[in-house]
Amino acid sequence: MTDERTADLRWLSDPRLSPAGDRVAYVERALDHAADAVVSRVGVVAAGGGPTTWLGDGEAPGWSPDGRRLAVCRAGALWMLDLATGAARCLAAAGGGRVTEPAWSPDGTRLAFTRVALVESLDGSRVDGLPGLYARRRRIEVIDHGGRPLWTVPDDSYGPQWSPDGARLGFLTTRFGARPDLCHLDAAGAGPVTRVTDGTGPVRGFAWSSDGTRLAYLGHRHGDAGDVNLRLWLTDRAGQAPADLTAAWTHGLGNPVRGDDPRGTGDAPLVWSAATGRIYAEVAVGGRGPLAWFAPASGTDGLVFEGDHACLTPTVGGGRLAFVRTDAANPGDVHVADEASHRSDPVTDANPDVARHALPTVPLPVRAHDGVTIDAWLTAGPGAAPRPLLVNVHGGPHGAVGWRFTAEVQRLAARGYAVLTLNPRGSQGYGEAFATAIRGDWGGTDWSDVCEAVDVATALPTVDRRRTAIWGVSYGGFMTQWAVAHSTRFAAAISENGISDFVAAWGAGVGPPSFWDLPMGGTPWTSPRFVDRSPLVHADRITTPLLLVHAEHDQVCPVAQSEQMHAALRALGRDVDLVRIPGEGHLMNLHGRPSSRVRRAEAVDRFLDRHLRPDPPATN
Repeated sequence: MTDERTADLRWLSDPRLSPAGDRVAYVERALDHAADAVVSRVGVVAAGGGPTTWLGDGEAPGWSPDGRRLAVCRAGALWMLDLATGAARCLAAAGGGRVTEPAWSPDGTRLAFTRVALVESLDGSRVDGLPGLYARRRRIEVIDHGGRPLWTVPDDSYGPQWSPDGARLGFLTTRFGARPDLCHLDAAGAGPVTRVTDGTGPVRGFAWSSDGTRLAYLGHRHGDAGDVNLRLWLTDRAGQAPADLTAAWTHGLGNPVRGDDPRGTGDAPLVWSAATGRIYAEVAVGGRGPLAWFAPASGTDGLVFEGDHACLTPTVGGGRLAFVRTDAANPGDVHVADEASHRSDPVTDANPDVARHALPTVPLPVRAHDGVTIDAWLTAGPGAAPRPLLVNVHGGPHGAVGWRFTAEVQRLAARGYAVLTLNPRGSQGYGEAFATAIRGDWGGTDWSDVCEAVDVATALPTVDRRRTAIWGVSYGGFMTQWAVAHSTRFAAAISENGISDFVAAWGAGVGPPSFWDLPMGGTPWTSPRFVDRSPLVHADRITTPLLLVHAEHDQVCPVAQSEQMHAALRALGRDVDLVRIPGEGHLMNLHGRPSSRVRRAEAVDRFLDRHLRPDPPATN
């Protein structure tokens, strides 16, 4: 499944500046084929660059206030590493769920962390049961620095952060309803829980002010809507009169540009610098991913580190800002910047061979029929000979792709394909009108955008329009099935963990059935979209060879979605294959075991070789 451009990838994440700002701890993840696992290790590098000191397996590093120790999550347990002596001590065992999100109290005497237990259902709702989704049983535990248990935050709670004065512990919780709320309680765990938000929408990240009197958080007030921009709110500890710092903001705040690794898929990091008073957050501006900053004292804001790249997981310390920067040719390195000047430099070089051999990605702007510009990109190797085209529709649908490394795009381009990626209507990063344009209209304007992007790409002399395939995961899998039910222009199609029947999907995934109210324009008994936009209803129109790939443990888009389409097309005598991947969930492409990734890639390559590789017949 690999070549020199994607073999031995290293994904860097979770940079954490030391309190003095002189060192950065970070996590390196990789595929271990021998162990058939995704493995991670923690390293520390000087803020000015140099060799990395590796501290062994682990993730989610957290500096002690004196900068002498690191809390590290290892094998589901919490460990403390003494950086001076190299001594390691287990503070909290893995029993009852894996440990994550360690947070030191400002005086260094206590640690709070989240313990996560994977379960098959939550209050009767089906969940994926595998890493990568939010529906998990969580609780916050507090221990002293020697590992002695002190107290536990009640109900489903996660994301602990101590106020800088050490008086309060902030956290997110669903104890008041299905949507996460921001809350806090006193440092002894004895007082009442103060609810800061009101549950009218989700909260996806928060940060304390340096004096501990205010809280900033990312969220919106539109229920379960996934197509509206997150806003940055500022309030006091009681949650009184929250002020929207982003009233005129049009960018996709807290929704970074996506790739095919899990970075940026969890709660959005939000950091508030004590040195400058600025709040930093990830943002999508079209297909680019700069960092956004907000200065509550002056009411000003702006973007930093702009360019053809994406910046992930910012952190501050000692007047410096660290983040991971990735682009279309590089999986990413840790960068450190001076907060005052914003001049940044890489302090790691994790994938020199990958970056050196990566194939170029070039922008391919598309003018839609209504005058709206649709961002698209083409990744291909050198040469003027026409090559087969693979059209990839991203999942979500409310995300954005663009200037970020995607291993599968590079892998397929290395096999001789031209790969087209794009952000059709529904994508974040272009304003709410763009993102909400497909409400009640999946398979409408978005499908039109895909068609017009394909028209532009297939007009290029380096693309063979007779050998064009469409492929996508999740929502992209739906779009793939919709495409071949409404067009014969594609020579082949691949739907991964896709949707074929919206009536069956209603209520079967993670979260409340109200999730479907916006994309389908109502409920199955009030909106005809549940039927007329289901590809299964139009299966008799499909003549394009179709490969269905589905993870057997997927509960977001259950495997029955592909089984139904497979059965229908077999009954119709069409060319269809179904590859089931055991032991994986919906986000297999982000979290899957190496063996599962190999099985999936081999199936994809066999299918594409069969339908796109043969030279087309000569024409007179």
